[in-house]
Amino acid sequence: MSLTGAVQITSTDIYSNDDVRKHAVGALGIDKRGDLYRYAYLAADVSAGYLLVSKGRQANHQNLAASATASVGDTSVSLTVGATALTADEYAGGYLASSDNSPEGEWYRIISHPASAGSEAVAFKLERKLLTAVTTASEFALVRNPWHSPAVSQLIAERAAGVTVVDVDVSERPYTWLKTKGVAPVLIDTAGITVGYVATISDQVNGAVGVFSDIDAEVPVGQAMQTGTAGEFNPVWLSID
Repeated sequence: MSLTGAVQITSTDIYSNDDVRKHAVGALGIDKRGDLYRYAYLAADVSAGYLLVSKGRQANHQNLAASATASVGDTSVSLTVGATALTADEYAGGYLASSDNSPEGEWYRIISHPASAGSEAVAFKLERKLLTAVTTASEFALVRNPWHSPAVSQLIAERAAGVTVVDVDVSERPYTWLKTKGVAPVLIDTAGITVGYVATISDQVNGAVGVFSDIDAEVPVGQAMQTGTAGEFNPVWLSID
């Protein structure tokens, strides 16, 4: 597996949504001025200026026991998932994170997996070969790709995915670039925000930012560039990436 740099993108790329995937979902894009973007697949229509976050995690997809052994060099691991269904490739581009027993501490990116009704063994195809053998005592967590079906939501415990720069109609063109670094107008929540203050994912209004106030529960996503008016879209210097 080789490593690559960011995708060089133009204003045409940024403001034109795609009907078919042109980059890996989650690919990092950079424009000529250094602003950063992430390539995303959206599952619902969204207007410009909304903060999206990763789809919420599933408790039944954590601490999963391996349903079969796997050898060093294998590129698939089978896990017994809990009683929550999976759609096909729901975790594609995300991670299989080893949480307990060998190969604990290792992670592998997921390429694909089938759909499942839950409470059964599911095979996850991996991007690279296993470095350490898996036993039936091994436990794993499924970690989502934040840019696969991100949500307009108050999911303040989930990773920020970015801000929409154009309207997205998923019935026509579901692939888009989300801005993650640089200036963007973003919806301001009901509390507003003071110029210069740190912005975080709002816990009041879906898709909005609010003032950072709780160091234990909130993650900064940027800095207000003017005093934000509740319900308006005001400029924020994004620092998600």
